[in-house]
Amino acid sequence: MNVLIHLTTRFMLILHRLFVHSFAIGLFIISLTFSYKVDAQENKVAIAAANEAYLKYEYANAAKLYEKAFEKNNKDGFLLSRLAACYKEMNNYGIAEKYYKQIIALPGTAPIEWLYYADMLKSTGKYVAAKQIYQQYQRRDTTNITNKLKGCDSAIYWMSHPNGYIVDNMAYLNTGKSDWGAVYNPTTNSVVFVSDSLRNTKKNLFKKTFNDAIYGRTDNNFQKIYAVSSEKNDPFNHQIHDFSTVLNNFQYHTGPIAFNDAYDSLYFTVTYNGTELSKGDNKHKAGEVYATRRLELYLSTLNREGQWNAPNAFTYNNPSAYSVGHAALSKDGLVLYFTSDMPGGYGGLDIWYCERLITGNWGLPKNCGSNLNTPEDEAFPNIGIDGNIYYASKGHIGMGGYDLFVSVGEKNNWSIPRNLGYPLNSSTDDFYYVFKDETSGFFASNRKGGLGDDDIYQFVIKDLPVIPNTRHSNILVLETTVIDNATKHPIDNASVAILNTSTDKLWETKSNLEGKNTKVVDNNTPYAITVNKQGYYPSIQAINTKNATEDTMKVLIPLDSKNEARPIARVYKLNDKSPTLHVGDKFRINNIHYNFDKDNIRPDAAKILDTLVDILHQYPSMVIELSSHTDSRGSDEYNEKLADRRAKSAVAYLISKGIARKRLIAKGYGEMLLLNECANDVPCSEAAHQENRRTEVKILKF
Repeated sequence: MNVLIHLTTRFMLILHRLFVHSFAIGLFIISLTFSYKVDAQENKVAIAAANEAYLKYEYANAAKLYEKAFEKNNKDGFLLSRLAACYKEMNNYGIAEKYYKQIIALPGTAPIEWLYYADMLKSTGKYVAAKQIYQQYQRRDTTNITNKLKGCDSAIYWMSHPNGYIVDNMAYLNTGKSDWGAVYNPTTNSVVFVSDSLRNTKKNLFKKTFNDAIYGRTDNNFQKIYAVSSEKNDPFNHQIHDFSTVLNNFQYHTGPIAFNDAYDSLYFTVTYNGTELSKGDNKHKAGEVYATRRLELYLSTLNREGQWNAPNAFTYNNPSAYSVGHAALSKDGLVLYFTSDMPGGYGGLDIWYCERLITGNWGLPKNCGSNLNTPEDEAFPNIGIDGNIYYASKGHIGMGGYDLFVSVGEKNNWSIPRNLGYPLNSSTDDFYYVFKDETSGFFASNRKGGLGDDDIYQFVIKDLPVIPNTRHSNILVLETTVIDNATKHPIDNASVAILNTSTDKLWETKSNLEGKNTKVVDNNTPYAITVNKQGYYPSIQAINTKNATEDTMKVLIPLDSKNEARPIARVYKLNDKSPTLHVGDKFRINNIHYNFDKDNIRPDAAKILDTLVDILHQYPSMVIELSSHTDSRGSDEYNEKLADRRAKSAVAYLISKGIARKRLIAKGYGEMLLLNECANDVPCSEAAHQENRRTEVKILKF
């Protein structure tokens, strides 16, 4: 998938002459010397031609020539670097990874090569290895790659927790080349898409109906717009045809398109085919200047005969300075979103917008803001049926190259984007997410298992994803919902106590018929929520409102019924004032945590341990084992010692509250009893590691 289109302004013929001087040292030696010089000179010719192609962004052509030269000199760092770069630019991640692995083994390798190698490992799904190389890169360069590192951990989690999407390859549309940009037109019941396979039908009847020049970057034809009926019973079903000869009559790439809500006008992207190109983008040597062909937007309307009229250029096209492409219209048609690298952005490609004026013209472009955009590339926006923006980004936390994201809002007021997760996203490029109806649509991907380069996929939403709202004010509402843990039914009239653990201010209330209650709380503040209800074991939860992403922070509190059969070693919720306790029973202490590598009792943990103090006072003969558990980071021996120190710290706190030392036994288990999959060498988030850093209580005797 290529966003910007690069071509040259001129071509040069490189002539080489070979002068061989003979010396009377024997015919055999002369022959060898001549052969060696011929090979060496041929290699220089191949490298010079490869460099020429590379500087013209013709990576497919350059790779072939570099490969030829590399056969004769497979230790050359320059050739390795250029080969790796060519395959990276062609999105051939596996081959690029192979060359980058060889590059970093060379002495004096530039730090950027480590970064590229890590990117290729990530794009081939080798997340653990990619994270290690990213960490190696961090030792060599100060560039912030936090999101790349987090993406490695997140990708592993998302793949083990797939979302509610069902994804299928639309094989009847795809070829061994690039097929993408699918949108549905209900007025003609057809799918319109982009392809560089230069075809009229899928049935191997490739026809040169357009410009048949080859695009040197990919060694394929230029992309054009096609359409196909999506009616199952249509006798012409799957007959792929030219969408519009008028729209496809551009010399270079054409597409994708974006319809308005009435499907009688559209915007489409083209590669600029004029003669005035930007100069000085890449200077090779004196007298040679290479230029960039950028993207433009055009508008076309449908005439009475059902044909698309000759297109008009978008007001803010400026191919000598920047690209404009990938349009998306709001549902009311009053806002036009697009991709551009125009000045004033956050770096690379950004999502921009224009508002329609009373005159019908478009107002000045404005950037959509830092929530959507990053210093890297954002592209391919689409406005969904739900009014949210769906787009692709390389800068937010993702699984690979381009990942798909969704955000709520409009214009330059958007929520923090949410990654659409697996299986929509993969280790490769996933982009151009478009709805067909409320529960299905299309996207494009060059993931493994496809038919070629970019393929079109169809998605069906099995379970509608929850999309976060934007926080519009400084007021934060805490909404608690109390439910029966077994039946999931709401529990009314439960006692809810909310304690600000910073100020000790307490607020008490009752849950309503829906099990809910609300309270305005402070931002960036820790709270402890205790819930009691007759017939249920009490529960306590610790939260921090700094994690709120909406105006309302929702907390679900499940209660366990006392009527359930008691297991041999029942785990109780801490703060249970009146359970029937037995030797061997355990208290589960929720949300008492330690900082990484620390054994001190944090203030939020102290508030929760105070509840254990109350229970021990209630049962003055009870003897307990207080056990501490660590995460998997560090050696087993180190973690066991750390856990022992933490358990002793908790015991010391209880003693300070008047509990006799002889009633308390400290035990450190280290990482022996993890609660999740975060074992040695398994990449995990900080939150997942913190889940394992906990303290538990077991009753030994009364």
